[in-house]
Amino acid sequence: MPEVILYVAASVDGYIARPDGSVDWLETLPEPGSEPESEPEPESGLEPEPGPEPEPAGGQVEDYGYGEFIAGVGVVLMGRVTYEQILSFGVDYPYPGTAGYVFSRNRAWEQDDNVRFVDGDDIGGLVARLKAEQDKNLWLVGGGQLVREFLRLDLIDRIELFILPIILGEGIPLFPPATPQRDLTLTDCRAYATGMAQLTYRRAPVQGDSGVV
Repeated sequence: MPEVILYVAASVDGYIARPDGSVDWLETLPEPGSEPESEPEPESGLEPEPGPEPEPAGGQVEDYGYGEFIAGVGVVLMGRVTYEQILSFGVDYPYPGTAGYVFSRNRAWEQDDNVRFVDGDDIGGLVARLKAEQDKNLWLVGGGQLVREFLRLDLIDRIELFILPIILGEGIPLFPPATPQRDLTLTDCRAYATGMAQLTYRRAPVQGDSGVV
């Protein structure tokens, strides 16, 4: 059964972008297994504290599981601001060949070379139809307001949250004000040598689910 997956990176203090929408800070993370910058010899003659062992690269560039994840995605879902931000990067559209839906009341039911625009009046119905039409997952790309609405409708099956080792201090929050409470179950976590952590959450079982109370 296809799932709706929120797959997103955030700072330690919970921001997904700077106040102006910039995500330049995402590019500061080194690849695991990359050569560290050389450090000066300690003047005291003492050996420096050993750091974390780099993860084996196996001759390939670490992509933090993105390749495997995107191979299982059949639909991308995002808000208009997020879509426009992606186009502003000046690179090729990153999801070619994948069905895309952008939620926008101003451009509802228009279509461009990459996506179809929808008004979002029946998000639950759209998600149910997309799940029934194909067997791959639906990636909820963002932004925060759309994430809040999906949580309000209880449509997110899984969250893949990547925490980068940076505090922005201000910016666009992953979960904006008025986001409803949702109980989650941590099903997996992974720490990378670069300082990034990957946390996998699922909706917590509720009474009546699989006999769990």
